Amino acid sequence: MAKSSLEKALEKYQKEAQKNIKKQIDAEKKLVDKQRREAEKQARITARRERAASIVNGQPTIGSMKVLDSAAEELVSLVCKVNCRDDYRVTNNDVNIPAYLENDLALEFEKLKQYGLISQYGYYITGCWEITILPCLLDYFERKEEAIMEDKQSYNTTTFYGNVTGVQIQQGTVNSSQNQTISQGLNYEEVSDIIEKIKKYDDLLDSEFGDKAEDLRDKIRALEELVEKKENPTKIKLLLTELKNLAIGVSGSLIASGIAAQIPMF
Repeated sequence: MAKSSLEKALEKYQKEAQKNIKKQIDAEKKLVDKQRREAEKQARITARRERAASIVNGQPTIGSMKVLDSAAEELVSLVCKVNCRDDYRVTNNDVNIPAYLENDLALEFEKLKQYGLISQYGYYITGCWEITILPCLLDYFERKEEAIMEDKQSYNTTTFYGNVTGVQIQQGTVNSSQNQTISQGLNYEEVSDIIEKIKKYDDLLDSEFGDKAEDLRDKIRALEELVEKKENPTKIKLLLTELKNLAIGVSGSLIASGIAAQIPMF
């Protein structure tokens, strides 16, 4: 039996309704997928920003200058070799990035932004990237060297207020030595202050002390334990003397010279 015109119209309406429902479901699914992808993208950006901040905030400060971590310094060194354009843009076509930096290059760019050395960056899934550097990136190493020199000079400046005992100062001499017997009790706070000053340069110790860096860290950890317990001053003086001798044995290092200068003779 042939379908009536009403039945045909109803059947057509039902098909159109089903088609519209399917379109709506597909549209909603696409929207949910898009929102999910966007949320995941933002989560990655937030995680990268927080990870970069933890690294940047953990770096030592010399004077008013934040010292870069070793990976960031390597990247800055590579960028400094590029002939900078007038717009201060640098792209993947300008620099050959080593594999160990390419593994998470977006993180390295985020760190440079938080260090205040680039204003913006773009990193794409194709491996292409571009950054806009700030002029202060180009003279980072000169500023770092100046900051270390100024910090070293500040360590070599001694100011006394009130009565002073048990202090020996020698100036204007080269490769000289002197001995002093300290009879009064050990000042644990002063030793703690020396330890904290040395620890500020922990990220630089490997490059400055080489294979002696870990030995220096071991002595610092031992000193911290003794100072915290306020015990065994003789052992503390011995460790400080070993630290001083270790620093003196490193030639051509401003950091080592600064460490040696602030440790008294026992």
